Amino acid sequence: MARIISAVILVPLAILAVIYATPIYFLIGIGLIGTACLREYFGLIHSLGIKVQPPFGYMAFWILLVAFFQKRFPMTVLVALVMLAAFLSAMGRHRQPVRERALALMAEWLGVLYFSLFLYPAIPVRYDFGDKIGLQWTLILLMVIWTGDTAALVVGKTLGKSSLAPVLSPHKTNEGALAGLLAGVAIAAAMQLSLFSDLPMRHVIVASVLIGIFGQLGDLAESMLKRAAEIKDSSHLIPGHGGVLDRMDSLLFGFPVLYFYLLQIYQ
Repeated sequence: MARIISAVILVPLAILAVIYATPIYFLIGIGLIGTACLREYFGLIHSLGIKVQPPFGYMAFWILLVAFFQKRFPMTVLVALVMLAAFLSAMGRHRQPVRERALALMAEWLGVLYFSLFLYPAIPVRYDFGDKIGLQWTLILLMVIWTGDTAALVVGKTLGKSSLAPVLSPHKTNEGALAGLLAGVAIAAAMQLSLFSDLPMRHVIVASVLIGIFGQLGDLAESMLKRAAEIKDSSHLIPGHGGVLDRMDSLLFGFPVLYFYLLQIYQ
């Protein structure tokens, strides 16, 4: 029941934000979500015994996110400069042994790249291809991920027999994964037929397959981190769902994949 109530509240809020938010407010929303994800990620890293410095991670994340949005400097230069700052920060932590500094550096940098590079594409997907087209593709992505997650959970629990990735996530099954993929493609096709007929069906199908596959891989990627930390949920912030990272893991892989595909068909 807690899971259903949370979904009933959060899903409409997310859809309204996607429809009505201006680019700057969308950026702020993505930034707040990324900050929450980064906080939970640092909690996982702490459970592994690695002493990170969260303030540096938050600052680096926001610097990259805002700089990507402004598009004033080449992305490669920005990433290199922030990485340089990360090395200087690690070298300056005199109270930590060198091994701890190096481990913290790698963990912090992975988190910064994970959430800045994987979340930022949500902004160009929504706005770079035109307001109408961006809105349509963003809603399709959300519905493919949400529908796929629900179908995978239901079918996995009721009909699942063979494990998909027993080491990374013992409860996920091949049957659930297939059901999630098919359900995502089906909802995307239904949206094209009923709401977004100006989008080519062939691209909707291909994109939904890619989103479905990489969304499940994103789920497994976070499961790997939680498995290593021996933690079930990234936090207990969302009743019935776990943490923000638990809800964003599939989307984190879906955004960049969809952005790359849209670049191929619109540019």
